[in-house]
Amino acid sequence: MSSDNSSWNRFARLKVSSKDVNKRLRKIEKGSLRHAHKFVTSRLDRLSNVRRRVSVWIILVLVMIGASAVQWHISRNSFTTMAYTSGGSYSEGVLGPLENLNPIFAKTNAEKSAAKLLFSSLYRYDSTGNIKADMADSVSVNDKETEYTVKLKKGLKWSDGQDLTADDVIFTLKLLANPEVGAEISGWKSIKFEKVSDDSVKFILPSSYSPFVHALTFPIIPKHILKDVKPSNLREHDFNKSPISSGPFAFRLLQNVTSDGSKKVLYLQSNSNYYGGTPKLERFQLYAYPTQDDIAKSLRTREITGTPELIYNDQSAEVKSMCRQKRIL
Repeated sequence: MSSDNSSWNRFARLKVSSKDVNKRLRKIEKGSLRHAHKFVTSRLDRLSNVRRRVSVWIILVLVMIGASAVQWHISRNSFTTMAYTSGGSYSEGVLGPLENLNPIFAKTNAEKSAAKLLFSSLYRYDSTGNIKADMADSVSVNDKETEYTVKLKKGLKWSDGQDLTADDVIFTLKLLANPEVGAEISGWKSIKFEKVSDDSVKFILPSSYSPFVHALTFPIIPKHILKDVKPSNLREHDFNKSPISSGPFAFRLLQNVTSDGSKKVLYLQSNSNYYGGTPKLERFQLYAYPTQDDIAKSLRTREITGTPELIYNDQSAEVKSMCRQKRIL
């Protein structure tokens, strides 16, 4: 007990003023702040250096990725090429009716579309509207431009394997010039024609007519199928419903979709005997509709893939969007 009192007495005798205490506290505070500032500043400097290094590495990685992408794109264009492949199907909508598949009787858009798919001509129009040779190999014209001699390509065949020759061309021309037939193609009554050889036909004009080659776009029909049919009975022949063809596609089936026959589907398949080679497209469906509204509806429901019958600006936003995706119309 005496030792505790002695310690307390010594502490009590110490003379410590509040001024000294405050001075010492300020000194300690300054020292603490100085150490804290030094610590934080050094950390911030290190963090700044780390950020700079990380940013540099990110930029380098992005540059490497970009360079790799450019190299891949250049290499792909250099060593790859776009190529068509065989197979597939296409469905097109056209305005009907579709009653007759004999091309010389084609009257509606549907029948004309079917004729182009099924039958070839001496000359035809390409996608740009320019005329070019179809089954014709060459044409020679006399000095007066009144005689045109057309030579056929070699190896022409019908879809049933029979040879297509000058006899078929002459047979078709005689039908076109015969009023009993009632063909939709006219203008052949005043033009003479004759067989020169199995692969050549001569056309004799009453006077010079430089655009005559445009008249050679008429479709040719098979003599070996129709030679025994009376001209007046030609419209009722079975050939008009299931024809033998010479174009890129061959007939498969003509189906009535509606009970009144206003909507029909013509099913075609690639013609392996086509002179231009078997088409890459394996199947072609031609949908014949009674109205344009029916065609637009079929586009929306994706029953058909495309159509030449509709004007893009007249369609709804939904149809326009779909057409842009498919690149049709």
